[in-house]
Amino acid sequence: MAWEKSGKEGSLLKWFDVMEAEKYEYTVGPAGEQFFNGLKQGKIIGSKCDKCGRIYVPARLYCEHCFIKIETYVEVNKDEAYIDSFTIIYKDDNGNRLTQPISIALVRFPNTEGGILCYVDGNVRAGVKVKFISFQWPLRVKVD
Repeated sequence: MAWEKSGKEGSLLKWFDVMEAEKYEYTVGPAGEQFFNGLKQGKIIGSKCDKCGRIYVPARLYCEHCFIKIETYVEVNKDEAYIDSFTIIYKDDNGNRLTQPISIALVRFPNTEGGILCYVDGNVRAGVKVKFISFQWPLRVKVD
């Protein structure tokens, strides 16, 4: 595998790569499977540490504070989701201006750790509540 990186400050950074593998499959693991199965049902699934009670979104297999395996999965209240931070993309990977800017936000849930990156429709702002409009990947939310 060969890697070549080019770029300079103020311009897009690009990596040129040659992959020997023709096919690559990524497994999401047990916690990821719970999370993605929840999305199919229109639910946001997190994992809850039995020792400290922390809830992680998306679900993960181990508590990063207690270092124990998590085997409890809970549905998170998606009606309380809010935008923690966001970015607006104006150009594609080749530097061409997009016809319509794309907003991507880190959506978090109260009393949980972690968050989910989502496409955002509407006037994106930090701190506002979101409404999930699509559970297809990538997730899509809207703000008023």
